[in-house]
Amino acid sequence: MVGWGTEYEDYDKFPYWGGGFKLGQTDSILSVFENIGVEAYATNPGPFNSAWDRTCEVYASLTGRVVDYGEAHSKNHNHERYGFSYEGRALMGEPWNLQDKINLLGYSFGSEVARLLTSLLAFGNEEELAATGGETSELFKGGYNSINACITLSAPHNGTPLANVLVDTKVPMMFLATVFHFIGCTFGNNIGPVSLQLGHFGVTPKQGQERAEFSLAKLYNYYKSGDNCGYDMTIRGARELNDMIKMSPDTYYYSFSTYSTVLNEESGRQDIVGNTNLMFIPTSLILKSMEGLKVDGVDLVGDWVINDGVISLASSRFPDVDEAFAKSYKEVMLKKEEIKKGIWYYMEPIFKMDHFDFCGIEDFPTTMEDFYFDLIDIVKANSK
Repeated sequence: MVGWGTEYEDYDKFPYWGGGFKLGQTDSILSVFENIGVEAYATNPGPFNSAWDRTCEVYASLTGRVVDYGEAHSKNHNHERYGFSYEGRALMGEPWNLQDKINLLGYSFGSEVARLLTSLLAFGNEEELAATGGETSELFKGGYNSINACITLSAPHNGTPLANVLVDTKVPMMFLATVFHFIGCTFGNNIGPVSLQLGHFGVTPKQGQERAEFSLAKLYNYYKSGDNCGYDMTIRGARELNDMIKMSPDTYYYSFSTYSTVLNEESGRQDIVGNTNLMFIPTSLILKSMEGLKVDGVDLVGDWVINDGVISLASSRFPDVDEAFAKSYKEVMLKKEEIKKGIWYYMEPIFKMDHFDFCGIEDFPTTMEDFYFDLIDIVKANSK
């Protein structure tokens, strides 16, 4: 969510992956990978788009095609079927052939994109096949054993109550939709380093257009569609995503969690540790204040209250629907068991790391550099 900065845009001095908020920081985690011979790329889907739309955008950028959101999905959400074109500018240089395996690393809401892309490539989507038959995008046909490992960092697998606050109170989402359309009509598709990519809704310009045309109908349709990251990150929205996403039996799954709160024995509530980024203090306080409430059928107690400022531990370990296929990586290693495909291996939660730390905002390039070195070792050691 709110990602930026690929080779498609000139923001080398403001890298998202690797401390972009530090003045003078020009290195990135991608350059760290490159220096040790690991080929890595950063995707740049619409920062506020739904998991489905973002997955279609990532797929198009990898394969060098026009974004195809699917006929059925587009009709269900009343937006255009096709989006930006990546023809002649595939993310990895040459269009991905779906045969050479890759590893997907998703951070925060990007984790759900990694999961959905893995699922669609393996199993396809029956609704899209029924809608367009032979003209269906390869993404929705299934049958591809393309993803070696799906890795998630601080993921909202089961949603976050913060999204429920934004969506269910309605005013914040309507305000954001209005701001996006104002930007699209006044400045175009980009605002600072962020490329909004809402042209398929008509909220921002389509590719090749300088500005969008003002339309209350399109603005209201985008707001009402629920086809956005806000809804997908609610607890019920995440539940709907989890019902749709299947685990591939040919892919390794790893998840990493963080938390920056600790139980206060006197008050019985979570306190925020001192090194939490200031931008996450208010959001963590909101999560703290919701303790004991029931949201979308979930009691916000225990691991639903422990959080990294945005995501609760109850959400970031693994999707609830996959609980029967989840194991502690630490316990598996202690027992010297074999790491298998089609199983969630969740790592021990990392204390005193807030939601942004996986991007390298803090302690890069020391702590974060070491973290990614270890991650590469895990993926390499267990891949067969």
